[in-house]
Amino acid sequence: MSSTLKNAGLLTGGALIVSVVTQIVYMMTLGGADEPTHAGYTAYFAERGAEIGTVWMIELAAFTLVTVAALTALARQCAMPAAWAALALSGVFNAIQVAMGLSFFPAIISAGEEFFPLFRVVVAGAFFFYFLAKVLIGLAAAGFGMSLLRSAGIAAKTVGGLALLSGVAATIVNIIALPQGTGLVFPAGATGTAAAFIGGIAILMAVRQDTE
Repeated sequence: MSSTLKNAGLLTGGALIVSVVTQIVYMMTLGGADEPTHAGYTAYFAERGAEIGTVWMIELAAFTLVTVAALTALARQCAMPAAWAALALSGVFNAIQVAMGLSFFPAIISAGEEFFPLFRVVVAGAFFFYFLAKVLIGLAAAGFGMSLLRSAGIAAKTVGGLALLSGVAATIVNIIALPQGTGLVFPAGATGTAAAFIGGIAILMAVRQDTE
C-alpha cells in the first residue's frame, strides 16, 4: 500500500506542477486575442491555434492524471481522504474547462460573428469550472499544508505553512470569482496557480513522510 500511495503522490504532485508550468507558458507566450471581438478571436485562433491546442492537451493530460492518481490514493484508504477527494474533483473540473476550450471555442468562432454572444457565454461557463477547480485545489493544498505543520522538520513546516496560506487564499478568491464571470480571472488564476504549485510540493513531502 505504501508504494501505491507514494506513486500516487508523485504523479499528483508532479502533474500539478506541470499544469502550473503550462499556465505560465500560456500567459507569457500565447496571452490572448488582441481585441475581445469576433475578428480578434478569429485571428487569434487562426494564428496560434496549433500552439494553443498543444498547451491545452498537455494540461488535459495533467488534470486527468491528477484525477486518476487521487482516486487511486482514495481507493487505497489513504490518510486525508477529503484532500485527495478535492484533488480528484479538481482534476475533473479542470479537464472539463480545458475540453470546452478545445472543442467549443474554435468551432463557435468559426461559425460566424452572429454566434459571438454564444462564445462569450461558453467562455464564462469554462471559467466557472476553472474557478471551481481552483477552489478545490486550494482546499487540498490547505489540507496537505496542515498535515505538514504537524511535522517535526523545519522545511516541512515551512512548506506546510505556505501551502495552508496559499490554499486558503485560493479558496476564498475563487469562491468570490465564481459568480463574477471573467471579472476576477487574474487574481483568481494567480492564487489558484500558487496553491497548485506549493500544494504539489506539499503533496510530495506529505506522501514521502507517510510512506517512510
